[in-house]
Amino acid sequence: MATSLEAKIEFKRLCDILENVTKAHGVREKTQILQTFIGDCRRMADKLKTENPESDVSLYPILRLMLPQLERQRGPHNLKQTSLAHLYARVHGFAKKSDDYKNLTNYREPVSGKFIGNDFADRAYWILNKRLSPIGTGLTIARVNTFLDDISGKSATVQRKDEAFRILFRQITGFEMKWITRIVLKDLRLGIDTRRILHIYHQDANDEFLVTNDLRDICERLHDPKKKITLKCVIKVFSHIKPMLLERCNIENIERLFRNDDSYYVQMKYDGERSQLHMKDGRYKYFTRRGYDITKNPGYGETGSSGFLTSVFARRLNPNCHSFILDGELMGWHKDKKTFGTQGMNFDVKRLSANSRYQPCFVTFDVILHNDILLVDTPYRDRLKLLGDIFTEEEGALIACPSTLISHREELIEAFNKCLCNNEEGLVLKKCDVRYKPNVRDGSGCYKLKAYYSEDLVQDVDLIVLGGYYGTGKYTGMIKSFMMGVAAPVSAQGENPSRFLAVVSVSTGIGDRMLRDLQTKFAPHWTKARPKNITGPKGNQPDVWINPRHSLILTVRAVEMIRSDEYPTGYSLRFPTVVDVRTDKPWYATCTTSELSSLVKDRGMIQKLTKREATLTDISEAPISKLRKTRGATKIEHAANACNERVMPLTRLLDGKEICVINGADEANDDLTKEQIERTLQQHSAKIVQNPMNSTFCVIVGNDRTMRGKEVVNSGRYDVVTLNWFKRVTDRFDGASLDDFLPWELLRCRDSTRHRLAQNYDEYYDNFTVDADRESLQRSSDRIDNSLADKQFTIQRAKKMDKELFNESASPYSPFRDVVGFFENRSYCAKFQFRFMSGTLKDDIDNSVTHVFVEDAEAGVAVGKRLRASGRLGVKIVGCQWIEECFRSGCACEIADYLID
Repeated sequence: MATSLEAKIEFKRLCDILENVTKAHGVREKTQILQTFIGDCRRMADKLKTENPESDVSLYPILRLMLPQLERQRGPHNLKQTSLAHLYARVHGFAKKSDDYKNLTNYREPVSGKFIGNDFADRAYWILNKRLSPIGTGLTIARVNTFLDDISGKSATVQRKDEAFRILFRQITGFEMKWITRIVLKDLRLGIDTRRILHIYHQDANDEFLVTNDLRDICERLHDPKKKITLKCVIKVFSHIKPMLLERCNIENIERLFRNDDSYYVQMKYDGERSQLHMKDGRYKYFTRRGYDITKNPGYGETGSSGFLTSVFARRLNPNCHSFILDGELMGWHKDKKTFGTQGMNFDVKRLSANSRYQPCFVTFDVILHNDILLVDTPYRDRLKLLGDIFTEEEGALIACPSTLISHREELIEAFNKCLCNNEEGLVLKKCDVRYKPNVRDGSGCYKLKAYYSEDLVQDVDLIVLGGYYGTGKYTGMIKSFMMGVAAPVSAQGENPSRFLAVVSVSTGIGDRMLRDLQTKFAPHWTKARPKNITGPKGNQPDVWINPRHSLILTVRAVEMIRSDEYPTGYSLRFPTVVDVRTDKPWYATCTTSELSSLVKDRGMIQKLTKREATLTDISEAPISKLRKTRGATKIEHAANACNERVMPLTRLLDGKEICVINGADEANDDLTKEQIERTLQQHSAKIVQNPMNSTFCVIVGNDRTMRGKEVVNSGRYDVVTLNWFKRVTDRFDGASLDDFLPWELLRCRDSTRHRLAQNYDEYYDNFTVDADRESLQRSSDRIDNSLADKQFTIQRAKKMDKELFNESASPYSPFRDVVGFFENRSYCAKFQFRFMSGTLKDDIDNSVTHVFVEDAEAGVAVGKRLRASGRLGVKIVGCQWIEECFRSGCACEIADYLID
């Protein structure tokens, strides 16, 4: 009978590996643990295949648990922290007033005096471990995958999920429950990014993953770790492709788009669900941007007879077309109003049914494959022409995105202002000759233009902080997001507002430094009870509140204002971002409900917050000298151009940061060269310069012994960091904002940086607000050792300290300060007393020894003979009883009665 690899490996073993990875220090150690585990799995697979050739030995069932965020084969669990907390409470029968129920459902709130980790899984383990068996039943990876299948998809009702967890909890330990919780939440918190794990599995896995989200397909194509693929990931029908993305562009920078006389197709920026439609021989599949298959959802369908949208395609399709992959946007079309809805409205286009007010409409703007011919290298102008031959449009169901050809900035501004007048989201620009580049954003030749990107075109709103929500992860126990509100108008002029209404919660735009400042400001004023003069939202109440008199005003920018029954103002903000802290405005100068209402332009569900149209004066033209190469370009200019050649960014972590790299790890070490560092920084959107300036964010010096390295460090003009900073920030792929420098990463820093760090760290690198861990304690210990290296704590210094402390020649607690002793016998108690009273202990009789301690006279005589034979006549031989007598009396007693020989 055929078996499988996943049925041979116990889940407990995977949990142990994941736990070890979490606790490991540094990416290298984490990588080694995973390499060993995957290697063991492969050897087990080879053995199993030899014993039974019919066995399924794929590592996909294992990898889908290690990378749950990439799971696409089963449906969504529809379980987040809050719903999972209530499910666990139901399964274990917690009373709603019990401490366990409160601690579990209020998982973000800190528990005083108890360490319970920094995520929901840790909290659940802390509460439920005592209720689960200390010994597991040998649960296998196959059984866990079956369980995850059972709690996924449409048939997984609340009752079925409860029962599935109830059965599972009878078979697992608390430790296994913790890791199942993280898998269900699709966040393992391993401290190692997806790209590294894929690379551990196979050296070419990341190249494949750049194109597709199909983890199963990657595992099948790359099952042999020794075989390097020569043919990169094949784009094929029914296998999801990561779409080409749009580079962000604001109105101020459109001049550069036309500098080379380029022409663009301008299209409306649709506010829907980016999707792909695949078809072959009458079979259809719909994929979301992240690769989720929604074909079987209501409104779609696999064939022309099984769903609304597919039936439209089937009758509108050109008979000569037998296969295609279309890139487009799924929009909701209001059946009565004959208009598009947006994502800000209260419906999900992926789940529309026949009874919904909206029906799905596919707006297509690109074709990737047609009649089995791949078109990624075909210019966009030709792909656009082909779209017209694939289908016939049908209003409200199937539309080809209208495109207008432009070649001048004036035409773009005119189109942009028309977009603003129509309350549209923005514009999309695509070069006429651009090729299709899956998963590429910057350098793709495609741009998105929104008023929201330009501060002079949108109306920001000054809102007051009314409450806060606890964060998770590294923000556990801290307020991470804030409930913002407006003031009700006052009845008489000169009065301060007395009533406040919630509008929106916001966390975006608040970096770690701003967050720390706000924590310090608000910490004494948070309260669990809602002030009577505040009206909060209907749901998702803040964890803590603050009286407006003790609060601050934040400037918030949003894409648009939307109608909302959730908030007492009747409106909320979509995609809010904090752009400023208004310390210059008193608490009572916040925006009022009347001022908020003035932003409403019509009766529509959505109100754009644009305040004016764009003009030519908004365009800032970059200096020509920086944009064109000249014959007389210097070597430095050529180097700068080479450094800033197009590199595909992976994150925007260092966006806008100007960084200068002086050198790599070492002149003789090629493991991390200057060029490699620069390229990696560019992958995180940094701008590389060859000479530091006042505007430079930091300078990286891998080797400070070189002449140039010393020069930069000694100048004191820049924040000069070691490779430790580079490795720390580039190892991160959690999308979080850039943290401040750590003091041990700096070789030299600006005065402003030194003052900033001094507010959070003492001279030994100990943080005032963050709990120490093993690494930080080691850093502090090393710092102390280094600071004392040239300040040896000699006996003379100790005597001086005694005199300063006790105003006498010796401390009453240090009678043996001048005594250097050797113990002939073990005498553990005497040794302890001797050292306690500041005696210096030696392991052998060297020239510094002044006393030899023995337990009896016989031992003393023997020691005396050895000392005389070696010419050591000045050493005193003393009975250990002298030490005991001094310890009892608390001072140095007369030694004469205890001398031997």
